[in-house]
Amino acid sequence: MKTLTTLVAGTLLALAAQTSVAAPSNNIVHFKAPAMGGNGCPSGTTSHVITPDGTTLSILFDSYAAEPGNKSCNIAIPVHVPNGFQVSTLKADFRGFVEGRAELRRSYFFAGQAGPSKRTNLSSGGGREYLERDNLLLISNNWSPCGKDVNMRINSRIRTKNSRSLISVDSLDIKTGMIFKIQYRRCSS
Repeated sequence: MKTLTTLVAGTLLALAAQTSVAAPSNNIVHFKAPAMGGNGCPSGTTSHVITPDGTTLSILFDSYAAEPGNKSCNIAIPVHVPNGFQVSTLKADFRGFVEGRAELRRSYFFAGQAGPSKRTNLSSGGGREYLERDNLLLISNNWSPCGKDVNMRINSRIRTKNSRSLISVDSLDIKTGMIFKIQYRRCSS
């Protein structure tokens, strides 16, 4: 599976690099390249794709797996916010594989603020792909400061619950891995 993931991720990145698209305008809210750290996403084991309009980010992982044990990945995503606007996280998708019993934890926040956290127990006797979709509009009203660029933070951890289990956060195409979407609004007076 890792070879297929690497091949597909490499193909997606090559296609993204071949597409000559202008950078998003400074007059719209958009993502910039993320920074990542942790034993689940060491340097050189991740890649990312940002849509041409800058509003959707996909992060692809090569080695975010616990077989057994636990791993973490902390992500800082710069978000450009034009004057007069503020942003909030809208949706995040985690996809991967689980066999046995494991746990996926994640928290979302802007640097300097508190935000929502989620914990999901996952299990499968024979192994299965999983999708955890976090609709953050339903669990948080966390907005960035008005008219300032911000760093959106996502801290995640995967953990197996016994020595015969494994869990990974993985990707096979541009709509998998972690997908973050943002919403924005005019600042209120």
